[in-house]
Amino acid sequence: MTVVGKRIKKLRRDMGITQSKLGECLNLDKTTISHYENDTRMPDMETLMKVADFFKVNINYLLGLDSIAYSDKRSFEISDEEIEFITEIRKSINYGKIMSNPKRYAHLLDINIPREKNIKIKY
Repeated sequence: MTVVGKRIKKLRRDMGITQSKLGECLNLDKTTISHYENDTRMPDMETLMKVADFFKVNINYLLGLDSIAYSDKRSFEISDEEIEFITEIRKSINYGKIMSNPKRYAHLLDINIPREKNIKIKY
């Protein structure tokens, strides 16, 4: 199964709808949806855009070019120091453990590293 087929199927199942319902919503036949999910047919760009719009995902996610399905419309800047910190965390042998419960480990940082006075942190 290609990335496109896998992702359409996952999004559809996550939403709890049938191939028939998805086809109805996109003005496509159920068999067409089945072909996409089973990689016997590839949706054209117009259909990919409809699918992405329906599921409110980035089209690059459907194509396998992005691993993030849902893009919230918030934008933010990340400093060089934050990038360096993330890079170091990813190198840690405990990375999987940290990512399994990131709030807990962020809390441990708060406990173990005293804050400087007059620094406000937004969460």
